[in-house]
Amino acid sequence: MTIIAFISQKGGVGKSTLAQALAVEAHKKKVKVLLADCDSQQTTSYEWSKITGKIPCQVFNSVKEVWPLAKQYQLIIIDAPARTSQGTLEIAKQANLIIQPTGASRADLAPAVKEFNALVKAGVSKKKLLFVLNRIGSKAEGEIAQGYLKDTGYFYLPISLPEKVSFRSVQNEGKAITEIPYKTLRKQTKKLVEGILDYI
Repeated sequence: MTIIAFISQKGGVGKSTLAQALAVEAHKKKVKVLLADCDSQQTTSYEWSKITGKIPCQVFNSVKEVWPLAKQYQLIIIDAPARTSQGTLEIAKQANLIIQPTGASRADLAPAVKEFNALVKAGVSKKKLLFVLNRIGSKAEGEIAQGYLKDTGYFYLPISLPEKVSFRSVQNEGKAITEIPYKTLRKQTKKLVEGILDYI
């Protein structure tokens, strides 16, 4: 059983978007997957999952409620609350991989790195921490952001996601961004998700 957690100190960086995409692609591969929505205030992933009902998703008030279900699934994907808490540390200690999506601006990157620094200081292995760049405006912007992350010593996926209105459109239909009708974008999003799975 594998646990992949998506965390973020702030909302709107693509945490739920990526968690949903990973759940959909794992489900297509016949992996017994649970999407655990641990943000009981927002329930973004849970509300999304209800549109089609294809992806098993539950809301949890506390991450401690997730662990007893571990043996029932091959993969648990945690959509964590968009805020730093003691629960974030507990998730990080239990998960096999902790992914933090971030934008390209310094205002996004600096607090994101600070969040990982805090986890490492608390005893979480640096090898389990992975950045994914999201909502990137241009190739140049992505390269600058990658350079910033490279200097921190943390791992990051070489593939980033652009800012696209069409991503939100497919999510409104209960689909994942990997199911977008545009071939080039679909290929890019699938490659990113595969990169996450290969990282484990």
